[in-house]
Amino acid sequence: NPLAFAGVTPGQVVLDIGSGAGIDCLIAAGKVGRTGRVIGLDMTPEMIERGRQNAWEAGAANIEFRLGEAEKMPVEDASVDWVISNCVINLSPDKPAVFREIARVLKPGGRISISDIVAEELPAAIRDSRDAWTGCLAGAISEAAYVQGLEAAGLQGVRATARLVYEASQLQGLFGDSTCGITPGSCGDITTLARDAAGKIWSARFEGVKPYPASVATEVVVQSARTDDPPAIQALLTAVDLPTDVELHLADFLVARHQEKVVGCIGMEIRGSDALFRSLVVAPAYRGLGMARRLYESLVAHARTRGVERAYLLTTTVEPLAKAWGFRWLDRTQIPKGIQETSEFRGGCCASAVAMSQDLRIPDRAASCCG
Repeated sequence: NPLAFAGVTPGQVVLDIGSGAGIDCLIAAGKVGRTGRVIGLDMTPEMIERGRQNAWEAGAANIEFRLGEAEKMPVEDASVDWVISNCVINLSPDKPAVFREIARVLKPGGRISISDIVAEELPAAIRDSRDAWTGCLAGAISEAAYVQGLEAAGLQGVRATARLVYEASQLQGLFGDSTCGITPGSCGDITTLARDAAGKIWSARFEGVKPYPASVATEVVVQSARTDDPPAIQALLTAVDLPTDVELHLADFLVARHQEKVVGCIGMEIRGSDALFRSLVVAPAYRGLGMARRLYESLVAHARTRGVERAYLLTTTVEPLAKAWGFRWLDRTQIPKGIQETSEFRGGCCASAVAMSQDLRIPDRAASCCG
């Protein structure tokens, strides 16, 4: 179910690729409400008619169905907030074209929630089977190829957020009877094929976002966190598996804000003249716009006003950036005791995290030029 955990909200526009009889469209219609809109796209006239009939019977006036193919969708550029799809894209013979079309129709900041079958390896008999094509198997690509295809089309933060790996007994049903749609007996024993393919085929839900253009960077402001910001900050931190204990340190948290929406954050925990820099996150749609550096530089300025002379951090992800910003590697044993006792250090740092530090004191220019 591509809408099981999607953050569709009232007033948004949802596009369902391969809408069929409109079941997912009806679910989406309830989420977007009267002020929103749902577009169901299908290449089969019979399904378009069935979807319209079902929407009429359900009294869902905010759904429209359009006849067209996923490789060339009759949908305006940058016009939808969400693209959803349920076990359809694997049927396309030109998946890169579908991925490009998805990126085209999404608004900047628009997101995807796509459920589909992926396969690391399929028997040749299944790849060539008509039954397996109609059963959403033969056209399946690997999860890695799916992610790479969406990223190549221009989406960011693409990842599989849920998986259901099929066991041999489930695959037997998906593979069909022993003919496999070709010649009787050509597939061999379906039980054996299913056993060999077990663990190599699964359904996955993919999420991702269309990034904002570089011009949006001028619209983003970095400022001190407000008392009503913790839920938004915690949502950003949860998405990247970082600790969410924000309230206790809110006075030393900064946020990047775009049109009143929190799209990035950074914070610190102070111990005397030392501080642990932490919680640097930028929402996927705003990455590549220099937001991380702006947040870091703003926190440095804030830290100096608070009397911080040395900053520390532990990271498994931003080491190259931190080095470019002036941080240097540090043995964990050299980290001050006060920093080691911070909640971030004790609760959120794995053993593989790299320790780094930076001197925030501004050199005495007179002393440096005179001697």
